[in-house]
Amino acid sequence: MWKIEKDKIAMVIAIVLIASNLRAPLTSISPLLESISQKLSLSHLVAGTLTTLPLMAFAAFSILSPRLANRFGLERVVLAALFLLASGLLIRPWSGVSLLLVGTTMAGMGIAVGNVLLPSLLNRYFPNRLGFMTGIYTVSMNLTGSIASASSIPIARSLGWGWEKTLALWGILAILTASYWLYCIRARQHVTSADNKSTKEKRISLWRYKLSWQITLYLGLQSFFFYVVMAWLPDIAAERGIGAGTSGVMVALMQFAGLPFNFVVPLIAVKVKNQRVLALTSAAMSIGGVICLFMNHAVLLALGGALIGSAAGFAFSLTMMFFNLRTNSTRQAAEISGMAQSIGYTLACTGPALFGWLHDLSGGWRMPLSVLFVAVLVFLWAGLGAGRNIRLPEEERLSA
Repeated sequence: MWKIEKDKIAMVIAIVLIASNLRAPLTSISPLLESISQKLSLSHLVAGTLTTLPLMAFAAFSILSPRLANRFGLERVVLAALFLLASGLLIRPWSGVSLLLVGTTMAGMGIAVGNVLLPSLLNRYFPNRLGFMTGIYTVSMNLTGSIASASSIPIARSLGWGWEKTLALWGILAILTASYWLYCIRARQHVTSADNKSTKEKRISLWRYKLSWQITLYLGLQSFFFYVVMAWLPDIAAERGIGAGTSGVMVALMQFAGLPFNFVVPLIAVKVKNQRVLALTSAAMSIGGVICLFMNHAVLLALGGALIGSAAGFAFSLTMMFFNLRTNSTRQAAEISGMAQSIGYTLACTGPALFGWLHDLSGGWRMPLSVLFVAVLVFLWAGLGAGRNIRLPEEERLSA
């Protein structure tokens, strides 16, 4: 077996690099969307599709990732996902509308695999440092995503690169990451198909268990809140007489607010007997955030966005811990991760549209925000259930 003690730094670098590819390719495109639309004469429908395709790929492909890892091996599937991501990112800026959409979909598929399987990598290589490494992973992912969002316009304009070269930068990062991960794989003395062992496990269906659904709803509603408020906070602010510049600052604050919790929450979660108090804290933040969004004052709206962003960062990192704390093997961790992220990103896809429809139906924001408040109560129930000190049933081991 690869000696983790000797090569720990190399594996930490690998985790940071992989995590850095899981948000930046997506967050970098939104600030450049106007330039892309003008250059390629995109309709609003196509432009909107461009931003939702990755989420659709997440929802569809997350559920398949554990099966692929079980069939071909965890490390190999992550490697293939990185090369798929790199290919998608490199073809999307240069080949017109069709390949822009195809490349974006390919990138979404690659990221979906990384999202699902990275917690299992942490379980395998850092079983005694799960809290610390989960914090490193989530901070790397979200910090790089925030930097990509903030730097896209300056790079495109100040350096004169345009949107094409700016987007292609992330393809280069993906290639470097894939190459480094290939090196890490070859450094091991065994890269087996489906983690070849002398025993096999009789699989259980995680979909049958209440705990699985509580973890899934906790992650899914976290995604729902974050993407809904991220999409509509500028419009909520505009209807209350707040300018675009101020609302842009609100959105940026919302993105960065969760970063401290990305790192701190896993460190706490791994040390406590159960995580119900942590789940309660994330729900309290969400409730406070939704209440602030009912208010008209700019400071309170900004606080509401920041609280929702903080709760999202808090809950996301806590869910990443649940994938390992509530399961008995890397395979189970991958399966619950796939289930939760598939449903979670389905909610993320539909949330902004549902929220907008409720606004059109009611003629204001009070009804959709009230629905959001009710969803927070479900989020609280799911978190309290997922936070219990229990595990999913062990899979029965059979002779090979």
